[in-house]
Amino acid sequence: MSKRVLVFGTFDRIHAGHEFFLRSAKSRGTTLIVGVARDAHVVELKEHKPHIIESKRLRAVEMLGAVDEAVLCDEALNSFHIIEETKPDLIVLGHDQMELEQALITWMGEHGHYVPMVRSKKV
Repeated sequence: MSKRVLVFGTFDRIHAGHEFFLRSAKSRGTTLIVGVARDAHVVELKEHKPHIIESKRLRAVEMLGAVDEAVLCDEALNSFHIIEETKPDLIVLGHDQMELEQALITWMGEHGHYVPMVRSKKV
């Protein structure tokens, strides 16, 4: 039986830590879906523009071996219709994505969706 795993990230200047995170997430299922953060979200959350624009970050993520599908995140911050569209069985969070976890819990509660979440370990 296939298991769809969803992760989120900026993936600005992909490095070995990103690749490890994605391989680790993929090992928890059969299909890995990556939600790539919008440029505006990076500015709002990290208080700086990304080094690479979202369309190029999306293409770079799509090229990674562990990734089966990559999509841009919702345009509205803390909106997760990506969950309705991709229908994941599991969400894997990065070790530092506590704010994202809280936003997901709030959104799922408000929209009647539940997807189990696990946090990856710090490398």
